[in-house]
Amino acid sequence: VQPGKFLCRNFKEAVQGVRDSQYAFNHLSETADDEILAKWEAEAVAAQFDRLDNHDAMDIYEVQLTKAPTRKQQELHLVDHQGRWPAGEIHRGAAAWLASGITLEETQVYLMIDVKKLEKRPTDAQKL
Repeated sequence: VQPGKFLCRNFKEAVQGVRDSQYAFNHLSETADDEILAKWEAEAVAAQFDRLDNHDAMDIYEVQLTKAPTRKQQELHLVDHQGRWPAGEIHRGAAAWLASGITLEETQVYLMIDVKKLEKRPTDAQKL
């Protein structure tokens, strides 16, 4: 094992990671409200100040994501709201059409994956 090559590769990856993070941070800063930015900056200053005495202060840096709704939950939401269209407009079955379209796209992706797995000369079983 050559530690020099290993360290150089890790350094290059770290530099690229810093660039990517800086780009994302700048984009977030440009699109966020000034009030939110001020709140985040105050929280960051407080966390840095308290970090030695209170390790929980650094929890503000934990990623807090809300889970995206599942496909079935989204379909139920669409079914629930499709009956609320203005009178006279026909929009029945929009949720079913969307669900069918998503299922079709998923099937196409699975088919493409299976086709890529086939070798240049597939067996009869693979052709089926």
